[in-house]
Amino acid sequence: MRHESTTEPTVSPGPLDDLLTSEGSLTFVESDTQVRVGWLRAGGDGLVVTARVDEGVIGQTRFWCDAQQWCDWLAASLPVPSWDDLPPAWHASAASLTLAAGGAGERRDLMDLNGGTSNDAARETRLDACETSTWPSATALSRECVETTWRVGMVLQREGRQLALTYLDGAHAWLRERCRRATPCDVPLDPAGWPERQCVLVAGWVALPATQCDDLHAGDAVLLDVAADIERGEYWLVDGDYAVAMCDGQPSDRHVVQFDHTDTARWFAVVAERRFPIPLLMAWRSGVPVASHRETTTCALHAGRIALWHARLPWASGRLLRFEDGRLAVHIDEKNGA
Repeated sequence: MRHESTTEPTVSPGPLDDLLTSEGSLTFVESDTQVRVGWLRAGGDGLVVTARVDEGVIGQTRFWCDAQQWCDWLAASLPVPSWDDLPPAWHASAASLTLAAGGAGERRDLMDLNGGTSNDAARETRLDACETSTWPSATALSRECVETTWRVGMVLQREGRQLALTYLDGAHAWLRERCRRATPCDVPLDPAGWPERQCVLVAGWVALPATQCDDLHAGDAVLLDVAADIERGEYWLVDGDYAVAMCDGQPSDRHVVQFDHTDTARWFAVVAERRFPIPLLMAWRSGVPVASHRETTTCALHAGRIALWHARLPWASGRLLRFEDGRLAVHIDEKNGA
């Protein structure tokens, strides 16, 4: 598996982002296999594992793994040294061993492939007996190349071997259920640490009709609907469709706003841009207390200049105006591209 330092300006939101809220990783045991869940930066040419999972209805989930690590993971079972050397007729049986957790009996099947096919029905019976019916059962493997990026994944460990699997898509309730009962760990799963996401720190925002936006020009002032007291260390941290009220680098009374997708005319008074670890953002968003964190999050903000953003892009520059009643407005000095 490839590990690289993160140089990405942002990591797009994913369905499993909220699995880890301030923790480095989560650990649980599935039968005879230790499982660690966390963020992994990996990709490239490898194997895509397709698995069947029963979450009340039969679904499918997919992971990516390194081909050589997969061979090392099943070294006691595979009669060949690499995926490329594995005959196509054996692919389905080899796939079924990838996520199998139960005992040595599972790992004898491929050793008998020269004499016939593996007993899939017997394998299903043993898995049911081990109460692993809701744990995914791999059904197919394919050689594919995926983008190298940060994804939530899991590392399986058993008998001194390990297999790192990064989640691609599909069912994930089975993993959420296990993570709720898992043991948290401060150490990240990937030696590179955690992914970060670019956020904007804002003095406030205003929703305007689209027709009114076209009439804004240099010299106009826009009154903010929601405003923070920047001089007292307050601001809003905007992460995608969420805004977290902050004060001196920490959440303020766990006040979180989720924006409505239908409102496309929201304008933000942006003071600064910052990158934050995604587990920290998830903790702030969900109101999970964060003790001593791996990095300082205090931000000294100066609102001498303001950028007015619309549709996640800077639209104009200006400065804050404060009225006697405490309300804030942005005085537009210059429109971008004007």
